[in-house]
Amino acid sequence: MITSIAKRSAGRPTAIDPAEVWPEVLAHIASGDALSTALQRLDAPPSYSWAKVQLRENTALQAAYRAAIEDRADALADDIIALADSEPPAHLEGPALSAWVQQLKLRVHAREWTASKLRPKVYGQQIDVSVQHTQISVLAALEMAERRVIELG
Repeated sequence: MITSIAKRSAGRPTAIDPAEVWPEVLAHIASGDALSTALQRLDAPPSYSWAKVQLRENTALQAAYRAAIEDRADALADDIIALADSEPPAHLEGPALSAWVQQLKLRVHAREWTASKLRPKVYGQQIDVSVQHTQISVLAALEMAERRVIELG
């Protein structure tokens, strides 16, 4: 079912078929792109608002989008490893090398932050320090101790 039209700079508007658009968009998201970037990669990109309406109205699409978002977080985590393992260019020295390192740190930090927001339970930095305790009854402990003494004696 064709639901909307794509805006183009000139000529007749193109009809958008969600069944054709979304698999490609979700593949781009799963490989690390944001929704807006994934839409722009299409030949006749639909608007961002069109995509958001589609996501609000279609529950099956919502589930597929959530899965793609989780895959995106994993792809960003893989990017972090690749960035951390990258060797500096041999021709850089002094301030140029320092600038390269700072740029690399910024790229790593941006991916860490995004991954932690997309999958906080996996990539978040919050540590659960909640304490679960059960209250101990001193009277019950004394009664159990008395029973043991009586049984032994």
